[in-house]
Amino acid sequence: MKKPHKLLLGIGALFLLIVVGLCTAYYRFTRQPAFNTSSDKAVRIFVYPDAQWSDVLDTIAAATDAPLLEDLKLHLGLRASNAPKVGSYTIEPKMTVQALYNRLVHGMQTPISLYFNSYRLPSQLYRRMGSQLMIDSLEVARAMNDTLLLRSLNIPDTTLVYYLVPNTYELYWDITPADLTKRMAEESQKFWNAQRRAEADSLGLTPYEVITLASIVQEESAKVDEYPMIAGLYINRLRVGMPLQADPTIKFALQEFSLRRILHKHLKVDSPYNTYLHKGLPIGPIRIPTMEAIDGVLKASDHSYLYMCAKEDFSGYHSFASTYPEHQKNARKYVAALNERGIK
Repeated sequence: MKKPHKLLLGIGALFLLIVVGLCTAYYRFTRQPAFNTSSDKAVRIFVYPDAQWSDVLDTIAAATDAPLLEDLKLHLGLRASNAPKVGSYTIEPKMTVQALYNRLVHGMQTPISLYFNSYRLPSQLYRRMGSQLMIDSLEVARAMNDTLLLRSLNIPDTTLVYYLVPNTYELYWDITPADLTKRMAEESQKFWNAQRRAEADSLGLTPYEVITLASIVQEESAKVDEYPMIAGLYINRLRVGMPLQADPTIKFALQEFSLRRILHKHLKVDSPYNTYLHKGLPIGPIRIPTMEAIDGVLKASDHSYLYMCAKEDFSGYHSFASTYPEHQKNARKYVAALNERGIK
């Protein structure tokens, strides 16, 4: 008669152990913080194609203090059929094992802040994008020069890179080259809204011509507040049929960007970018201009200046003149300052 009683006690004890175990597991997997990092900031990890859970665990261990890494290993062992998805993820200091697990298996990525600055050469921009995304620079270059893709986006062939506006853009780390190109084209179209297009039209310029002029203006000065003044000068030259005679285009034609002085021998370079030999704007931009440079052209100052020369105080600003004799006077001051400093 005692045996059934002992059997019931044994079943009850086993049931109690199971309940305690399940409750403990629930607490460990859903309630207890999983990865308390050494700071109060989230850390970012990257899951690459074909990565196994062992690879992900190694990445987590390297990025965090991972005090409960064994919990995650156990949790993953229970659901080994679910593989981690490619992407970039953040791990918050008080994130639970369950939350992290869900994030990895459902591909709940944290967007990347893709930032790029103004560059002289497209290849520099492609490398910058490749360094921040899963795709490499060659893939970026191919997509952004894909004739069929650009035409489908209403972008003239090979010019998308110059339409891009240096800024910070939120997107996913594993974005495809084609989707990146589409996103950048969309951002460019947002920037070139109706107002900016109307401003360009009022100057008698197309958006691409504005970009080209902005690239020259930006190369002429590091002073953003001077952009409208310089832009107004070049627009005056265009209107009277005077060559732009922009020294930065000579540097670009020669691919010698470190030149401190432009000499007469440099002005003879045979290039469509030589604005001393050819009137009008060059065939394209000489760098990827900033939005400040573009807006500086769109809001060009209305004045009578046709000439400018760097100030002899090397402040980075320019002296402007309406007549050539006045310009020569300014130029002599600057040349004297160069000679005094031994700059050749």
